Amino acid sequence: MFSDGRCKPSVSICSGLVVCLVWIGITGVGCRTDGFDVNLGRIRAFNSEKKSVDSIRLFTSSALFNLDGEPGSDGFSARVFAVHNSIAKPIQITEGTLEIIIYDGDANRDRSLKPRQVWSFSGTDLPRYLRQTSVGFSYDFTLKIDNSKPLPGKVSIGAKYTSPEGVSIFAKTVSIAIEP
Repeated sequence: MFSDGRCKPSVSICSGLVVCLVWIGITGVGCRTDGFDVNLGRIRAFNSEKKSVDSIRLFTSSALFNLDGEPGSDGFSARVFAVHNSIAKPIQITEGTLEIIIYDGDANRDRSLKPRQVWSFSGTDLPRYLRQTSVGFSYDFTLKIDNSKPLPGKVSIGAKYTSPEGVSIFAKTVSIAIEP
């Protein structure tokens, strides 16, 4: 039938290809609008409007490090993400207070530990620590520990957000072993 030995594509393959292309065109390849003539020309990666903080997540350096050049560890880095449950990415903290707290020992096991030191940042202080990344907004801190008393073998670092209404939200504490 064909003299050159090539096979002719079947009608079902061609019709399947046409149906797939039409489906991709109709669905708009995942594009979404807020309706006709709304927000024309404005692209939003995610909604960063003012939202209440429902929870916070704390990430710290895996070890304490030396900030002042003197022998011994005296600092750490911390990153805090604020989460609103209906938004996939972390949000900005526009009001309230964020505190980073360090305890001597393991605060996960001993809830009666008194804080060794507390750093407090109001909503007006926080913008200078704000970072926007592909995963959302975060607050990055490098903090120096008061070494007026010697550090124990382990410290715990926690974070607390207090809303303007006085509601406190705590992040899970992170324990760090201190190398001698």
